[in-house]
Amino acid sequence: MAASTSILADKLHEYPQQDVIDGGSASILDDCLNQNDGVLQLLHRYAGRTFCTPGRRLRLDAESYYPDYMNGTGLDEIWMCCTVPIVTGVIDTRTNKAPFREGEAHVLTPDGQVISLQDLITANPEAVMGEKITAFSKSLYGDPTWPIVSKKFDNLNPIPHHLHWSKWEVYDINSFDNPGVSPSHYHTTAMGLYPFVTKDQFLACMKSWGQGEYNGVRHLSPHTMMHIDNGFVMPNGVLHSPTDLCTHELHVTMDEHFLAEDLTLDGRIGAADAFYACREEDYPKDKHEDWEYLVEKFDFEANQDPDFVQKNSRPAIAAEEFAGDGVDAKWIVYGDFLGDQKCSILRLTLQPGGKTNFCPESPTLFHTNGGSGRVGKLAVKYHQDMKLGELYPEIGFITQSALNNGGVAIENTGSEPLVLTFDFPQNAHSKTPGVGGSK
Repeated sequence: MAASTSILADKLHEYPQQDVIDGGSASILDDCLNQNDGVLQLLHRYAGRTFCTPGRRLRLDAESYYPDYMNGTGLDEIWMCCTVPIVTGVIDTRTNKAPFREGEAHVLTPDGQVISLQDLITANPEAVMGEKITAFSKSLYGDPTWPIVSKKFDNLNPIPHHLHWSKWEVYDINSFDNPGVSPSHYHTTAMGLYPFVTKDQFLACMKSWGQGEYNGVRHLSPHTMMHIDNGFVMPNGVLHSPTDLCTHELHVTMDEHFLAEDLTLDGRIGAADAFYACREEDYPKDKHEDWEYLVEKFDFEANQDPDFVQKNSRPAIAAEEFAGDGVDAKWIVYGDFLGDQKCSILRLTLQPGGKTNFCPESPTLFHTNGGSGRVGKLAVKYHQDMKLGELYPEIGFITQSALNNGGVAIENTGSEPLVLTFDFPQNAHSKTPGVGGSK
């Protein structure tokens, strides 16, 4: 028997005109699967960070970057596939609460309502994610869920120097999200610490938090110029201050961080804010602002690896198994890191009139980087000057049901190249793409 559903009074902050279905059911999932040959249409979910300024490359129209209900915070992130609500600290002035289900992935149903991707997964995990991903996610989280997050962050300035105690992440900094940026740009990411930095120097830097003009932590870090259209891997535990380029990022399903500097181009950061997003299991609350504890917990070996950039750079390589006549395919992120196959990113480019049958081993999220065409029955098109509140078919999820039926037909129906980027979760491939070995 299908589970009952109800329409909530709560709305997604970007789409107040869309009714939100609370709870999934087999019948709703079937309707969504049947609509586009097993391809789900996902909504753009936008978020803002109070300590960041938007870089305005998310392709919103000028008036949409600063919604009047976000109390001055601008939109600098798109969350494309996250199965839990995020927490940014922003308060929606219309409700005096955090935005409803902030950042959580939602699917457009055939009748124009929206339902969370997680509710559809819960209704039938194996139809959406397949047996392998379902089993893996249950082993990791206890319940079936999509085990990675896909998003884009876009900031006018480099974000605060920080680290994640547990969360690894990978970057795809591409020319589609950053039009007009020269290959000889000077957008850099700070990573780790110079090998000559001692524990005492790092401790003195952290102890100076809030005591003067600037604690200077980024002065202790080497800066690397990011290579446009290549990938990069950032293991957990390593300090980093990502570039001010718009960045497509994948990471494990959590959003925890420790902020390591007390001043950025976007303002000052209080000591309490530095630890605000640390999980208790990673950094106990009674140790907040205990700088000696932080230095003892800090992984100096990982942060001072002289081969860090070489080990973690991912120059784009050909993905021959997905290429064809009029179809170019490249792996942007590939290989093992931190001991296994964490995730991967594939980019397909179809020339006008190009067609392919796409049937990878695993379900996958995709988003559109250029052109127009069809993925299954879902018509997709790359947009500019998007208005907050309107729906744009750019993001989709290819389910296991589609793969069980032989995959999906992808076709370029326009006059420009159709560019699609696919995000794969952990252990998606029987043989790890690129430098990895068989699994």
